[in-house]
Amino acid sequence: MRWIGAVSGLVVLAVLIGAVRFVMLGGDGPLAGRPGGTPLNGSASAFDAGEQRIVGLLPPGYTADSCARATHPFPNAVASLDCSQNSGSPNPTDARFTLYDDLDTLRDDFLQTADEMVLTACPGGNPWGPGTWTLGSNARQIGGQIACGTVDDRPDIAWTRDAQLLLATVNGGADLGSLYQWWQRYGTVTRQ
Repeated sequence: MRWIGAVSGLVVLAVLIGAVRFVMLGGDGPLAGRPGGTPLNGSASAFDAGEQRIVGLLPPGYTADSCARATHPFPNAVASLDCSQNSGSPNPTDARFTLYDDLDTLRDDFLQTADEMVLTACPGGNPWGPGTWTLGSNARQIGGQIACGTVDDRPDIAWTRDAQLLLATVNGGADLGSLYQWWQRYGTVTRQ
């Protein structure tokens, strides 16, 4: 008979936990109606651990307040944020930063991203189509992959930071040349 009372107590506790989760994430609570419970202002405290890690990897000019949980992220990604403003520069106007837990998946999703672009050669004499970028003046130390082109007739650059398992895509700006100059200055560095 004692075990029936213990089981009953556990059932009541489970129902209470479920009710609290419903109110906070899906009912009438402060996070209701927002994908994944993310507040509209993009506060990093509402992001999960993977999303908070991305916030720490954002290029200068992007902040948690300008980002929100991505809609329709890659299914194998750990986390993904869409950022709509860059306070450090007039471009790019839109960005997505996606975190992975392995290099193969990162590279596969980079190639899928490049396949969805109308590819052109990156400015500065870089080869046509997806290529690699190097760290500083060390031409032998590959930092990741890069692809330049357009999406919906807007300049677009996608790149990876392999050491951080991060895929980034930015678009907008006057033209691909100015977007590429932004990437050269900020794309390979974090704001930390």
